[in-house]
Amino acid sequence: MRLPLLALFATLAVAGCSSEPDPDGADGTADDTSASHTASPAAQATGVEDTPDGESSSGKGYTSSYTKLDLDKCRVLDKSTGEGSWIEFRCPGLQDIPLFVSEGDGRFDVDAGIKNGDFATISAFNEIGDTIEWRLRDGKPFAVIFRYRDVSMESAPRSVLAVETIGSDGVPGCRVAQIDGSTSSANQRAREIADSEAIGFDCGKEPQYIGDAR
Repeated sequence: MRLPLLALFATLAVAGCSSEPDPDGADGTADDTSASHTASPAAQATGVEDTPDGESSSGKGYTSSYTKLDLDKCRVLDKSTGEGSWIEFRCPGLQDIPLFVSEGDGRFDVDAGIKNGDFATISAFNEIGDTIEWRLRDGKPFAVIFRYRDVSMESAPRSVLAVETIGSDGVPGCRVAQIDGSTSSANQRAREIADSEAIGFDCGKEPQYIGDAR
């Protein structure tokens, strides 16, 4: 009996060592990570690491840093409580770059750096994931990635990753792409689009849509 038992233990050891989390296996925010490092289980749900201020690197000077979005900790800038109510927040971001979150008619928009005056969202009622992924080149943030969750009663479970440039005085940011969360390696696709297109993106152009992402 000794030899069969040793063979069984060896088989179990190999199986245990070869199992890895599926980076795109969970529906989350840019909360499911397919960056070059191994994501934590909570991160498998954007493209965004669940640990605030976590960092990952993809080489060529591009890295990701992650912050949490908690509207309870944001400052209310303005709101209307009447018919067609809406609210605007200013939230902490990264490296003193603020996030501006607007909600109206059950839908959300996120701007980084400065407000851009354009309410970009998905068509369905939605909410924003609580993790924001910041793309940096040589340590300087240039884009954000975050996840919409479709919360409309009519829709099947759906999420959409949004890629947005970071605005500055006189140069507002804008939406670069929206990616269906069920797309293969959706988080990595979002990073690749941010890295290749966000810097110098022409905000007069239509965003790129991949899959069921409107």
